[in-house]
Amino acid sequence: MKTAFTSFASVSSMLLLLTGIGTLCAADTVAPDTLDPKVRAYINAHCISCHGAASAKADFRIDKLSAKVGIEDTPQWLEVMERISSGEMPPKEQKKRPSAEESARIVEWLSARMKEGEAVRMASRGRVSYNRLTRDEYVNTVRDLIGVHFDATDPGGFLEDPEWHGFERIGSVLTLSPSNIEKYLAAAEVVLAEAYPAKKPEFLDSSKRAILESQVGEPHYSRLKGLGLLDKVRYEMWPGDIFRYSIPKEPLPEAGIYEISYTLSGLKPEKGRAPRLFVYETKLDRVLHEQDVLAPEDKPVTVTFRAHLPKGRPSIDVINSVPGPSNTPPSGRHGSKPFISIKDGRSPWQMKLTDEQGSPRYPFLIIDSIAFKGPIISEEEQRRRDEYLPRDEGNLEQVREGLGRMARRAFRRPVTSEELDGYVSIVKKELAIGEKFPNAVRAGMLAILCSKSFLFIAEGDEDTDRHTLNDWEIATRLSYLLWSTMPDEELFALAEQGKLRDKTELSKQVARMLADPRAARFSDSFSSQWLHLRKVGRFPPDKKLYPDYDAHLERSMIGETKAFFHEVLRSGLTLREFLHSDWSMMNYRLAQFYGLPDASVPRNEFQRVSLPADSRRGGLLTQASILSLTSDGTRHRPVHRGVWVSEAIFGKSPPPPPANVDPIEPNPVDSPKATLRMKLEAHIHDSRCASCHSKIDPLGLAFENYDAIGRWRTEEVVEGTGDNPKVNPTGKLPDGRAYNTPEEFKQLLLADLDTFSATFIEKLATYGLRRSMSFDDRNELLAIAKASRAKDYRLRDIVEAFVLSDLFVKR
Repeated sequence: MKTAFTSFASVSSMLLLLTGIGTLCAADTVAPDTLDPKVRAYINAHCISCHGAASAKADFRIDKLSAKVGIEDTPQWLEVMERISSGEMPPKEQKKRPSAEESARIVEWLSARMKEGEAVRMASRGRVSYNRLTRDEYVNTVRDLIGVHFDATDPGGFLEDPEWHGFERIGSVLTLSPSNIEKYLAAAEVVLAEAYPAKKPEFLDSSKRAILESQVGEPHYSRLKGLGLLDKVRYEMWPGDIFRYSIPKEPLPEAGIYEISYTLSGLKPEKGRAPRLFVYETKLDRVLHEQDVLAPEDKPVTVTFRAHLPKGRPSIDVINSVPGPSNTPPSGRHGSKPFISIKDGRSPWQMKLTDEQGSPRYPFLIIDSIAFKGPIISEEEQRRRDEYLPRDEGNLEQVREGLGRMARRAFRRPVTSEELDGYVSIVKKELAIGEKFPNAVRAGMLAILCSKSFLFIAEGDEDTDRHTLNDWEIATRLSYLLWSTMPDEELFALAEQGKLRDKTELSKQVARMLADPRAARFSDSFSSQWLHLRKVGRFPPDKKLYPDYDAHLERSMIGETKAFFHEVLRSGLTLREFLHSDWSMMNYRLAQFYGLPDASVPRNEFQRVSLPADSRRGGLLTQASILSLTSDGTRHRPVHRGVWVSEAIFGKSPPPPPANVDPIEPNPVDSPKATLRMKLEAHIHDSRCASCHSKIDPLGLAFENYDAIGRWRTEEVVEGTGDNPKVNPTGKLPDGRAYNTPEEFKQLLLADLDTFSATFIEKLATYGLRRSMSFDDRNELLAIAKASRAKDYRLRDIVEAFVLSDLFVKR
């Protein structure tokens, strides 16, 4: 399809023009034109003498800077703030120097104005707002549009989306680069190749033993053949062992969804962990499936899952991903003796899998067989693909109908006749140079999938100033809020009928959409971005200090928080649950980690469980995901925890720390042991630090009982001489309210629920509108907060109040 690339040239040129869409110009919002009187007095007293009209040292005049701090002269005001914060200015030789508290207040004021100015710039909008689809949204939209499960995270796929304060949907941040354009073109070609292969692939239905007869050597081959056991050979896997014989005899006929089954047993030592099946595609660097397996040797189970795989031969490793003695030579080799059963045993020199009573010594797996089926295409997916194709070879009118159908859904709005003429003309040009008819039609589809109208969510009109959304835009905003994908047929129909401005109808749609399984995407996506869950594991915990921490535990930590959010939403619970609850969502691995009763907790899925009164858990703040993301992999970080609470719960971002402040060093081995809190309290006697730390630290010190991975403790294990010191979780909030335990701290937060509600609503609006909130949004945000209070802060009602608000239909 030579001209597919030629036709894409015009599309890519169009996209290149959009590269600057996300780069916003200076906002039109007018900032206060006078400085705070205290700031002006500070500058007049300590800065003007060196940087005014009489003496402009370093050619820098502060008296000429705009009073619109954060909006104008931002680099210069940032320089002023950093010099004051670092203590460099005013210079030490100045006779009359301000106190550290005075300078800290000025830095805090300037920092706040910088953040306000940033928010204004991020929220400013021209006549048309263009918001690029995120990576996840692209994947979901392609799946709903054409029934293809595109894997955007595979090697050569899309890069991670940039974030702003944790949010990955901000339109002004999701800019477009030439590399993006190349990847979109490649992705569209992959999607269309899978949807419309040159010939229909044969359905693969293949199964095989884990160990084939050809893999059994002499003298064992003859012995087992004589015993009739040659087809009973199995593959035993100790902790950390790898099985590399999953590939079916035939290559996969086409890219698509395949059903993969493993028939296996899983044996668990009495007081140990269960063996864990971990299936990993090495070339794609993708986990296909993982779960604990418990099944007697003589009663194996079949584990079945589905995964998207490319055409050809996959490269699959199956790993028993539990810790164990797999690095020792006796266990690190299989030997030549085939494994049949525990009774038959292994070679004498190998590490024994069971004790003398036949009980497993370690968690191990025994694989019997593997099966592949696919590619699997649902009736809905096939129908969706077929409705874009012409029924008759060469019929251009049917081509127009099919492309029109596809473009309307892809662009999430009606398509003009002129737009459609352009896509049909691409097909005609392909045919004119001798391209085959199916390939020519795909060239038209390729242009649609690479169009700005597909890749960007556009709001507004180029020719007029329109400040509210039309019905099609409301449908799109609502669908990408709750489902992270394009609207379905019901939303499209309502948009066409002009009914989505009716609040009663909009309320019905919110209820319908939240009841749909796709609403889990909102829970996963919003909770991840609001709470910064993508940072969990960014600093892998030290294996020597935290040997219990592994990938399974990390995913369980993140899973708890996502499942917790979804349960609050699904069950009609209130914002109070986020601050404190008597329940949480557990799987077996996490219950073990928390030291909670695990008898009734499922091994793999998350289930709501009641927490014992002495569990020291409940709510978000004491979940391991939150506690570990605010650590550095070696030790807990009370300041980081305080900053997280300040931003996520109170909606306040502290000023940046001064430059050139020495970090807190680990405790020397020859010094008396001291907690991190003791060292921090000594550290903040630095006058440049004390003012901000007095507001941040109490928010993090409440969780001193939790280590870097969220385990409960009463003393801090540190280097040095003497006994390990007791941790001290007491503190006092900036408003004077004191606490002695994490539970008391949570109660203080619950007593100030309106503050958390306002923060949560602003985070939700930032996520849903794809922009930061500005001063102009305050009245609408207050109205949503009032509705939240009237409905007792129920999460579902807050989401509905947001969708029904004037803010939601504003551009």
